[in-house]
Amino acid sequence: MSGRSFSQIDAIWNKGRCAGVYFRVTPFSRAFRRGATVAGLVVSLAACTASACRQPSGREGLLGARSRTPAPASSGSCDFDLTADKSDTVFFVLGFLNEYLGRSFVEDGDRIEGFYCNEPDKALVFQRYISRLAQEQGLDPDVHEETVQRCLISYHSRSIADRLNSCYRFEMTDQELAPGADGAYRRTAKASLSLDLFVQGSHSVTGGRLSAETFLRRRALAYVSGAWARFGRGEEFVFANAQEKATLIATLLTNLGCRGVRVESTVGLIPQGNVVQFEPTREVAEWIRKSW
Repeated sequence: MSGRSFSQIDAIWNKGRCAGVYFRVTPFSRAFRRGATVAGLVVSLAACTASACRQPSGREGLLGARSRTPAPASSGSCDFDLTADKSDTVFFVLGFLNEYLGRSFVEDGDRIEGFYCNEPDKALVFQRYISRLAQEQGLDPDVHEETVQRCLISYHSRSIADRLNSCYRFEMTDQELAPGADGAYRRTAKASLSLDLFVQGSHSVTGGRLSAETFLRRRALAYVSGAWARFGRGEEFVFANAQEKATLIATLLTNLGCRGVRVESTVGLIPQGNVVQFEPTREVAEWIRKSW
């Protein structure tokens, strides 16, 4: 290495580092000036381990430290106090949620729900019910309201969002990433509510028909009422790109004794329209028309 300048040594260092090796430079003499050639340097070459030098993949780079943590997941246990009237509030709110292509989940997210410009009245009803939910469940009642483009309303609370999300089964992945306020990206997931939440105990659900002993009727009535408060139109439910929610509503209505239950979906249109038609029983009619 005799006769090499500092700039040359830096170039060798950087080249070696990028190639996956490190150089250790040991001076025999420190009697030199900046810019002078360096005599008597010993350069030792050491190969680095694969783990130390592995460059992060594109997704890992976007996720940062989160890429080294387990992917957030939910078993659908619905971590609420579901006794008495408290259950009515929980399932009314769940019914109110939009499941456009499924409910969206974002790692560390605090978004409870959003509303379109033609839904200001629905947003007020929802705000009242999430306040009641927080009070009944002993959650932090502080909910942040955000409005963009003057009319798109969304509500945010980490504690309430986490509890509602616990009612869904999902595991987040890095297949689709969402940007966070701090510039880092988060893993995401989508899911729709399962019929299992309306079944007593650990009974399995087959064919959508539930026995009177296992069917949690009051939960179904509250859920259908919440969905009707937002998606009811005339004598039918109307959803956009929410095939699974429409199917769940139809299944619950059938088990509640409604007649003429059927789901119709548009073909070739974006978004897809999902319409649930039914003839309500007196019980169902009373629930969906009650003043919540």
